[in-house]
Amino acid sequence: MFPLSRLPLGKTARVSSLSASEPLKGRLLDLGFVPQSEITPLYAAPLGDPRAYLVCDTVIALRQRDAATVAVEEE
Repeated sequence: MFPLSRLPLGKTARVSSLSASEPLKGRLLDLGFVPQSEITPLYAAPLGDPRAYLVCDTVIALRQRDAATVAVEEE
């Protein structure tokens, strides 16, 4: 397991857990960052922050510090 913020662009992984505190954890769960959901980083801003992720057929932008609270496992 490693943080979502370290997943290379174009690689797919599965969400294993969230370590964020409320209300961020609730927001991430509502957006589809639930355990076992597939997630793929698609794009990064020119300076690397934020990054766009494909999760549940939706593209969502997250700051690196928020993505670091999502633990993922490569498939």
